[in-house]
Amino acid sequence: MREVVIVSGARTAVGNFMGSLKDIPAAQLGAICIRESLKRAGLRPMATQDMVSFAPEKLKGTGLIELEQKYRQWDDSHREIAVDEVIMGNVVQAGQGQNPARQATIYAGMPKETPAFTVNKVCA
Repeated sequence: MREVVIVSGARTAVGNFMGSLKDIPAAQLGAICIRESLKRAGLRPMATQDMVSFAPEKLKGTGLIELEQKYRQWDDSHREIAVDEVIMGNVVQAGQGQNPARQATIYAGMPKETPAFTVNKVCA
């Protein structure tokens, strides 16, 4: 196993049910956290050759796709790193579409090759 490192973190704003954040999708809030956590650490994501080699055949060799071009907003002076995976928690996912973490990863401008999954754990 390779060394596991968490370089930075950020969380969404805390709001009230049906409060000021009600019109902002969870995936958009998550994207802000992803961008901010990497920005704070002075990093920008990139896809390694290993990551690209596991991409679906239709995406291999395509370079940046339209979604990546639209949301890519990284400071070129920041150090490039490969993000192995994005893991986000999200409770009450109804109506948000599939895998909000993957959506947040795309909206954050991460490479399409970066895997992501959502943890839905409701604790009382």
